[in-house]
Amino acid sequence: MTEQGTSGAFRVGADGTTEELFSYEEAIRQFVYIELPFDGDDDGRNDLIRADIIRPRELDGVAKVPVIMDPSPYYERLDRHNDQKKYLHPDDKWDSPLTVFPFFYDNYFVPRGYAVVMPDTSGTALSDGFCDIGGRRDIASCNAVVDWVNGRAKAYWTRDDRSEANRAYADWCTGAVAAIGKSYDGSLANGMAATGVEGLKTIVPISAISSQYDWYHPFGCLLDGDDADGGWYEPYNFAEYLQSTAHGKLQRFTTAPDGYKALKDGSDKERRSYNEPFWGERNYRAHAGEFKASVFLVHGVNDLNVMMNQVDRYWAALGEAGVPRKIWLHQYGHDDPFDVRHDAWVRTLNRWFDYWLLGVDNGIMDEPVASVEGSDGVWRDYASWPVPGAADHVWGVSGEGVLAEGASDAEGGDASGSGDEGSAAVAHFAAGRIKELTPLAQAFNPHEDRLLYVSAPLAADAHVSGTPRVRLRVRATAPDTNLTVQLIEYGEGNYVQVNPDLHAIVELKETRTCGQSSPDDKPTYPVCVPRRSTEVQHVVTRGWIATAHAAGFDAYAPTPVGEWFDVEIPMLATDWTVRAGHRIALQIANNTTRLAKVPESGFDVDLGALRLVLPVAR
Repeated sequence: MTEQGTSGAFRVGADGTTEELFSYEEAIRQFVYIELPFDGDDDGRNDLIRADIIRPRELDGVAKVPVIMDPSPYYERLDRHNDQKKYLHPDDKWDSPLTVFPFFYDNYFVPRGYAVVMPDTSGTALSDGFCDIGGRRDIASCNAVVDWVNGRAKAYWTRDDRSEANRAYADWCTGAVAAIGKSYDGSLANGMAATGVEGLKTIVPISAISSQYDWYHPFGCLLDGDDADGGWYEPYNFAEYLQSTAHGKLQRFTTAPDGYKALKDGSDKERRSYNEPFWGERNYRAHAGEFKASVFLVHGVNDLNVMMNQVDRYWAALGEAGVPRKIWLHQYGHDDPFDVRHDAWVRTLNRWFDYWLLGVDNGIMDEPVASVEGSDGVWRDYASWPVPGAADHVWGVSGEGVLAEGASDAEGGDASGSGDEGSAAVAHFAAGRIKELTPLAQAFNPHEDRLLYVSAPLAADAHVSGTPRVRLRVRATAPDTNLTVQLIEYGEGNYVQVNPDLHAIVELKETRTCGQSSPDDKPTYPVCVPRRSTEVQHVVTRGWIATAHAAGFDAYAPTPVGEWFDVEIPMLATDWTVRAGHRIALQIANNTTRLAKVPESGFDVDLGALRLVLPVAR
């Protein structure tokens, strides 16, 4: 059946997805410069954002089409899935259309009746402005595309002529827009939805940030980095890296109202406190109640770049706000579902866009909300996530030093009565920066730089789904340091291995093609398989907290040295089944290789107060 009208012309095939009807090679390739309502780089005129467009030629002047957009600050700097933007006239990019649009969205969806738009975000590549790292200018530069195709913003065919004769109109578009992207690109999609911009119908954030604070300062800490005190890609350093090299970079970067100094001051690297307006402006999940777009969220539970602290509270906030939503969770790292579940991903994404942008009644919203890859590599569908039936199970340390389930969920006794040196209820570990894990933790033996408590072999599988927590009563020898925990499975298994670049897939020599081709743009990509190896241990998840933020992330309060204090450490959310016969272990330490080097501390831990809370479905 072929349908035509303001929603475009399309045909739904027997498999329930729109079919290829139009020529990719003959598609219209064009670009516009969309005007923002402000002067972000302080050069005396409103900024212009470059947006590259590809759309079906056969529908030009015949039927209107919706837009799938992937906004990014990376088009000048980094490959997008081994692709880069390529221009018809590389020596004059400003006035040149693209011959290559990165990745497969254009090759696959344009022949099915969609337009694909790839804008350079504020201050990057061929766009004016200042890159304020997920701030209002960054997000506004993405919303400009939605505003333009809905008649609310001006655009021009060239960047140097803002006359009426040079105006560009999106009379080919229905006004319906989807935003998709991985990592930074997906974070921008989250930010767009948080503004409630009219016309944005759905977003697909993949391995994306929902709160910038939780990426840069996870649990009040600093990530490991290249500079002496850590802070990998602090906002001001990252902005300088991304800022367009096209012209006048240094002047724009130093004079822009939200320039280098504003980013440095606002991000508060020294104290790492959550603050308004800087981090609040970049907290997209706090605005879930303003979303008008549906959300299809995809993430890897072993992603140590954009970690699962971006997922649990965001997903819950969307549910509380009644936002239509869907979630996929896989067992890999900072990886794309295109590589980890290719066929199902492409078909599901096609159906998702058909439903939300074309109005195809394909039943996708009647299907299970959650699709989760288990620790055995099998995908299972669930009505919700965390999976139905997940409930808190509380573990403590027995008098024999064994991690055991069934402890009371109540707080432990008064540490002041059991916290003297030499008391059997207190365990000690010295300052140290540890590796993520050592083989079998030296057969469960104690370490000077950590504590390790191991359970007896499990009598039944334990499906951990959600956000584990550890409650501790401790005293430290440093006022502002880190306290870290790891949940470990001991027992032989074929476990996912995340490599140093935080990915967990391996590219094969075999390739696959996804979508139509042109002489310049051939959507051929390596087939990928998970990076796994047989090991006797696996870090299920981990957590940490800066002790100076034990009372809250908006309050910097160095802990009194040598005094007992209570702290709860939320671990990174996960979905993992520890197999029967294997052991669960809890490791407690000062710092890990994922975090920046900090003033080290020795710790005393009141074992009577220690509680490990695991959300388990059985």
